[in-house]
Amino acid sequence: MKNQVLFLAVLSGLLLPILSIAQTAGTLSFTFTPVAHSGSWGSKHVLAVWIQNGSDGFIRTKYRYWGNGTNDHLPNWKANSNQNVVDAMTGATLTSYSTRSLTWDGTDLSGTLLPDGDYKITIEECWSHGSSKVTKSFTFTKNGTESHLTPADDANFTNVAIDWVPLISGIEPGENLNAFSVFPNPTHDKINIDFKDNAPACNIYVINTSGQEVYREKENKTYSGVKSIGLSAFENGIYFLKVEINSKIHVKKIVLLK
Repeated sequence: MKNQVLFLAVLSGLLLPILSIAQTAGTLSFTFTPVAHSGSWGSKHVLAVWIQNGSDGFIRTKYRYWGNGTNDHLPNWKANSNQNVVDAMTGATLTSYSTRSLTWDGTDLSGTLLPDGDYKITIEECWSHGSSKVTKSFTFTKNGTESHLTPADDANFTNVAIDWVPLISGIEPGENLNAFSVFPNPTHDKINIDFKDNAPACNIYVINTSGQEVYREKENKTYSGVKSIGLSAFENGIYFLKVEINSKIHVKKIVLLK
């Protein structure tokens, strides 16, 4: 009996850390502006942005831009990612500098939700035909607490904003996710709701992550086609579009990146 109790105690001790690891669903939003460089070949540059865990392990590539003559200018990304660009935005060598935004849903390449903890967004940029380069990481914490970070500008990156928004409890998708579609998503100013079928007595709400209604429209008429809703007055972040059709509630997540 004592041996059995001891075994159970040891087993519990081994399982408890595993069971206690939280895996919070949510959305990371990341925005940055590369500083424009001048001089010989200054406007042409290559860029990679990827997600890493706290131990620098590779998770996902989000951006990778290079050309045939510049595909050796991102050595850190190549070594860390093994050039994996699944689901990434890719293209040729860039010829101008502009603000870029990305989102991440907290999952790995297989779609598995990752444990809570510290993660990194890493940027590698090279310009002047390989003679100038920079690699910089920005750390954030993935957990059940919403966070907003604005790292200081430096000589290479400005207007950096990092938002982690956990999925709030109590909001679940409706039974019929094909009742309508929402585009563009992410958006910078408005969303369009494309109703697949006529929607009698359709009520529309936009809810923030605190559970507050920031938009409400109650209608008794039948909706069909596309309806637009402006979001430019709201703060960047995650919102939930709730549409009530025939006493059934359908919810879709919206990402606002202005």
